[in-house]
Amino acid sequence: MTHVAIIGAGPAGMTAAQAAADAGARVTLIAAEPAGGRAGWSSLLPSKVLLSAADSRGVMQRASALGLSAVTGGEPMIEALTRRMRALSQSESQARADDLSLRGVQSLNGKAALDGGHRLRLISAEGPSTDLEADVIVVATGSVPIFPPKLKPDGKQVIGPRFVSQMRTLPSSLILVGGGTTGTEFVYAFNRLGVAVTWLVDEFGVLPPFERAAVQILVAALEHRGVVRVEGVAADSVAANGDDVTVTLCDGRSFQAEMAFIAIGRRPDVLELNLDSVGLAVDPHRGIEVDGYMRTAVTHIYAAGDATGMPMTANKAMAQGWIAGRHAAGASVDPYRPGTIVEAVYTDPQIAQVGLTEERARERAGLVRVLRRGYRGLLKAVLLDETEGSMQLVADAEDGILLGASAVGAHASDVLTPLALGLRQGVRLEDLSALFPGHPGLSELGFAAVRMEASGRPVR
Repeated sequence: MTHVAIIGAGPAGMTAAQAAADAGARVTLIAAEPAGGRAGWSSLLPSKVLLSAADSRGVMQRASALGLSAVTGGEPMIEALTRRMRALSQSESQARADDLSLRGVQSLNGKAALDGGHRLRLISAEGPSTDLEADVIVVATGSVPIFPPKLKPDGKQVIGPRFVSQMRTLPSSLILVGGGTTGTEFVYAFNRLGVAVTWLVDEFGVLPPFERAAVQILVAALEHRGVVRVEGVAADSVAANGDDVTVTLCDGRSFQAEMAFIAIGRRPDVLELNLDSVGLAVDPHRGIEVDGYMRTAVTHIYAAGDATGMPMTANKAMAQGWIAGRHAAGASVDPYRPGTIVEAVYTDPQIAQVGLTEERARERAGLVRVLRRGYRGLLKAVLLDETEGSMQLVADAEDGILLGASAVGAHASDVLTPLALGLRQGVRLEDLSALFPGHPGLSELGFAAVRMEASGRPVR
C-alpha cells in the first residue's frame, strides 16, 4: 500500500488526503493548524462570513424594491459576526476532521520539513521532533500574506485579513491598501457595513488579471456607494498616531483614518520546508513548479494549491489537491486544466471569469468572436432586482470553440460554472445555443446570448 504524506490541512491538503485515501493509499496528514488550515481559521472562512453579512445588508437596504418592509437596515453587530466566524471555523474544522478519520487518514499536529529522500522531520508542539518515511510527499502548505517592513499590521489600528475575527468594533473610517481579490472584497464588505473607506491602489490597478470592462463596472458601483479610490502610486508606510492612522504613499501624499487594513498580496509558504535537501529549487515568490499531475521535478514529491503560485484560490487548490492525491496513490486522473477554473471576487456585484480573457484570446487565437449580454433582459435578474451586470463570451472566430467567459453581476461565479464545463469539453457556441437551463434562472444568461447572436438580434 502506497504511503502518502501530506503537509498542510487547508483546501489543497484536505482534498489531497480525501482523494488519496479513497484511492486506497495509506495517508498521513501533517499540519500545524487544525483541519481547515489558515483558510478555515484565519482567511477564507472569516472573510466570507463578513461578505455574507454585507450581501444580506444590501438585500435589506433594497427591500422595498422587492415588495418587502425591512424594520431595520441590518445594522452590523461586529461582535456577533466575529462569534459566528469562530463558531463556523470550529464546526467546519470538526466536520473535516471527522471526515478524514472515517476515511482512515492519520492526522499529526506539528510542522514538517523535508529531510532528504523520502524522509520528513516532524516538529511537534507537544514533544521532540520525529522522523517519518513516506513513498510520496504532497506539499500543500498554502500561502502567507506579504507585509513590507513599513506596512506591517499591529493587530490593533493596523490590521490584515487574519485579524478580522478578533475585531470588537467597526471603525468609522478605514484606509484599505491593496487592489487584489482580498483587498477588493474587504473594500466592499467594510463599505457595505457602513465604514467610510479610502482605497489605495498601486500602479497595477484593481484586479489586474480580470477583464477590464468588468472591473470598471465593479469599481463604479463601489465608488457610487461612497468608496474613495486613489490609484496609481503604491503605499510606502503606515503609522498609528493614537486616535488614527496615517498611510503615506511613495509620492509623499498621506491619508488619515481610524484604522488601516493591509492586503497587498500573498506568497507561497515554502521557505521552511527544506526543499534543498531533495535538490528541489524553488522561487519563493512564484512557488513550486509542477506538471499537470502536480509532480515536481523530484518525482515522489507533489505540490498543490497556493504553494504552486498564482492564482491563489480555494477551488484551484482543491482541484490540484484532488489530482495530486489520486495520482500519488496510483489512481487514474485527468491532468490539471487551469483554463477551467472559475476565478471569482465575492463583491456586489460579483465579478468572475474562466478561461481566456478577450485580450489573451486575441493574442493566442488571433480573430475571435465576442458576445455580450446584459442581465437586464433576464427574468430572474428582474425578479431579484439585480439587473445591473453583464456577461461576455469569447470564442475562436473560425471554429466557434469557446475560449473564455467573464461576468459581472449577481451570482457571477455560479453563472459561469456551466461554461467552465463547456470549456473543459471544448464546446462550440452552437452547442451552447441548444441548451435551456431551468427558467427563470441566472444560468440562462450565456446560452441566451448565443441564441440572440444566431438570430441576428443585437446582443445587449
